[in-house]
Amino acid sequence: MAATLGKESQTAQAPSEEEVRKALGRILRSRHFANAPMKTRFLQLVCEEYLNGRASELNEYLIGCEVFGRDETYNPALDPIVRVGAHELRKKLESYYRGEGESDEILLGIPVGSYTPIFTRRSSQHSDLAEPDEADAIVSVSPVHRPRKTALVALGVAGISLLIIVFVLAFSNQRLQRRLDDMNSTKGIPAIYESVWEPFFISGDPSLLVLSNPPVYRFWNPADPAWLTKRSIELSAAEAESLAATLRQEQFVLNPIRKLVLSHDEYTGVGEAIGLQGVSAFLSRSGKNAMVKQSRTVTAEDLKNHDVILLGSAWVNEWSGKIPIREDFIHGASATIVNQNPLAGEDREYRARFDAASGSLVEDYALITVKPNISEPNTVMVLAGTHSEGTQAAAEYVTVDDHLRYLGQRLLQPGGKAPRYYQVLLRVAVDNGIPTTISLVTIHELHSERQ
Repeated sequence: MAATLGKESQTAQAPSEEEVRKALGRILRSRHFANAPMKTRFLQLVCEEYLNGRASELNEYLIGCEVFGRDETYNPALDPIVRVGAHELRKKLESYYRGEGESDEILLGIPVGSYTPIFTRRSSQHSDLAEPDEADAIVSVSPVHRPRKTALVALGVAGISLLIIVFVLAFSNQRLQRRLDDMNSTKGIPAIYESVWEPFFISGDPSLLVLSNPPVYRFWNPADPAWLTKRSIELSAAEAESLAATLRQEQFVLNPIRKLVLSHDEYTGVGEAIGLQGVSAFLSRSGKNAMVKQSRTVTAEDLKNHDVILLGSAWVNEWSGKIPIREDFIHGASATIVNQNPLAGEDREYRARFDAASGSLVEDYALITVKPNISEPNTVMVLAGTHSEGTQAAAEYVTVDDHLRYLGQRLLQPGGKAPRYYQVLLRVAVDNGIPTTISLVTIHELHSERQ
């Protein structure tokens, strides 16, 4: 009888398919997964493959194509999107079991280094420890057998204790492995990135990069529509000759009709364009998807639904100054950076410098601003110089390892934690339109009234 009970107990330990599906359903309906479609698809795929007996077929290539939409050119060795996603998924599950799932009987885990889910029972309603009660009732009729039965019970207790010790050690080892993983990488990216980029890697959704659309006067040409021609500004002969000499473009300026027309949606700054390339490349090699829009086509709904990176100040990117939070540094009306809360040793205003002879920009200032989005917990990063070269430098500062390592060290506060929202002021040396030396001037923590 003891053997039969033991078999029944062992069978009861393994969750049934129905229990597994119910456990999965509770997880996917939780607040941790309700607004995380990529993680939901990831978890559904690996669990369905497991339940259908195809767990051995799970691999990075399959997950990359099925979950993240990669095509046949996808190379897991070059694109870490699946490893990043698995790391984020494990974190989500860990958060779920610390909150909504703290009393779940069936536990779901994805071990580090594997994509195969494991389902275990938190506690069993049936236990081999229940056998001695029935055994004692039988043995009471035949006392001769009690010593042997007692020995078997003791052996069973010892075996169970050993299993518990093994489980505890395995669990501790798993937690240690996760801690080591976190020390080396947060959300799947190198540790030197985490102080700056962690908020953008929490979500599996793509970040929105918003490129500036400054209003720019350009030369009129005969192909322009009549309505635009009517709004043109005509140059005098002297103005046209001066402009042609400066730009060395007589064929465009000294045409029969010397006019300038205003374009508000066709151009962006050179620094913003180069900065966009740098940020896009950084996100791509870190396994993070991104989408790009020009500022004049972006809506408040776009900002609300994404983590956002804005390139260019409010002078050229209308969204850069629209997020409702008080900032210590603002771009002033005279193309300067104004310090509204100067700390000891700081100036109240930072102004670009130009070469007296040539008029070329030789020094610019730029801001890296990280602040809450319209809809938290989404985050906004603004990379903005007083000139285009400063914007390019700000983008470089948050995407180059040496700068990120130093910025991460400077952001750390007592206790080893970086502020969630902050502004970084940079001084940028410029040579022939190219940012060269970038120096960190100061950092101010920002506080959201919604925190």
